[in-house]
Amino acid sequence: MGGIGVATAQDARVETQRVDETPRIETLRLSGSVSAPRTSQLSSAEAGQVASLDVEIGDRVSQDERLMSLDSREAELERQRAQANIDQARADRDDARQRLNEADQLSAQQNIAASELRQRQNALAAAEATLEAQQSEYALWELRVSRHTITAPFDSLITQRDSELGEWVTPGDTLMTLVDIEALTLDFPVPLSAYARMDDATLEIRLEGDTQWYAARPQARVPQDTNSRQFLLRAEPVDSLDLLPGMALEGRLLLEGETGPSVPRDALIRRPDGSVSVWLARQEDDEWRAYEQRVDVGGGHEGNVAVLDGIEVGDRVIVVGNERLEEGQSLSLIDDD
Repeated sequence: MGGIGVATAQDARVETQRVDETPRIETLRLSGSVSAPRTSQLSSAEAGQVASLDVEIGDRVSQDERLMSLDSREAELERQRAQANIDQARADRDDARQRLNEADQLSAQQNIAASELRQRQNALAAAEATLEAQQSEYALWELRVSRHTITAPFDSLITQRDSELGEWVTPGDTLMTLVDIEALTLDFPVPLSAYARMDDATLEIRLEGDTQWYAARPQARVPQDTNSRQFLLRAEPVDSLDLLPGMALEGRLLLEGETGPSVPRDALIRRPDGSVSVWLARQEDDEWRAYEQRVDVGGGHEGNVAVLDGIEVGDRVIVVGNERLEEGQSLSLIDDD
């Protein structure tokens, strides 16, 4: 907008503003919430009795920090037995290898039957296979023992605990819920009609109970089922805000469209029948006069409203003193162009 005039003391005192061509910004109001994509409902891969609880609801924990443990005594005994089996298998393997070495020496002197040599070779191969099987059995029990200790998969906040000391838990039971509150997102359902216009869109958000708008950075656009005719807009705040999962948000999505004429909101006259008009200042025989013009308006932004039909770029609209004008009334203004 350019060219502002200020009323003189003649006739109707008005202030005008020249209509410029500006980008048309459509403001789309949104309602959303804060969500936590990294939320884990921990369970155990082993059945057992809860032996220790190391955290409470509300505790912040670090990745790999111990949260709780199950009674692992039975698994520990099985691991010890597996270790003993490894020791026995290793001794049998060493004995078979020694017997084969002796047979190789006798074979060089042709003092042993070929069948006996093959038997000792097969015995060593069987002993080595048995040792490998026992080592695998030990590794399995070592894994099962480690599964009796539940650790945090990432830095998080404990928001729920569903187990107590002495309880028996089975695989799949939810033991506690962890939320990564450092990786929260702002989620808004948005009409599909805005999907193709998101490349140049600007998102601002306001927390419930707050009056200030904050900039947000869109991250993803996720189409939802066709029946909802919406897509999920996921964003993150540009500034650091005190957010918690589940908080309600208000958003406004600024969609930039084609350029065209726009006028200040104060220039609009809304009639009881629902029509909208503006007063134009037109110069006739070196005299300014007022003429009412009906307009079709679109969306508004920062005090300006897009005019879809009724005026053209370069027209001069009256923005102050337009409350009680009459058609063709003489005007007093100063044009500083």
